[in-house]
Amino acid sequence: MLVTALLGFFFLASFAGAVSGWIASEWLVALVLTFATAFITLCIRLFVRRVQVIFDRPNNTITFRARNMRGYSEIVHMLSDLSHAKKEGHDTARCVLVFDKGMSQGDHPITQYSTSGPAPKQITDAINAWSKPPAPVDSEPPKA
Repeated sequence: MLVTALLGFFFLASFAGAVSGWIASEWLVALVLTFATAFITLCIRLFVRRVQVIFDRPNNTITFRARNMRGYSEIVHMLSDLSHAKKEGHDTARCVLVFDKGMSQGDHPITQYSTSGPAPKQITDAINAWSKPPAPVDSEPPKA
């Protein structure tokens, strides 16, 4: 999220500077800022990626959706093949889904990159808590 915001800010700033340079006939400044804008656009195209992971218990699926400026991809795994989630790494880490059976057998990272901070552990804990079978509900009225 921070990378996207920073790249967006620098793109807008360099684009505005390039336009101002061309209008003011400052050719060297305009040329440098035009190349900077093109470089930032290339970075956005290559690095900014939105990832969604959808856990669908009724349909027994886990869907990985990824979208960037180059396109859209979707991969569907069977929820029943999921063993658990684990945190991969120490100082910088990422959440990985572990499938122990089926066509998806193996480790599947949710993101391509590692991050610092508590987010990977929190995501891992939330997935593991959600994937446990629900506890039975006691519908008996309280006894005196």
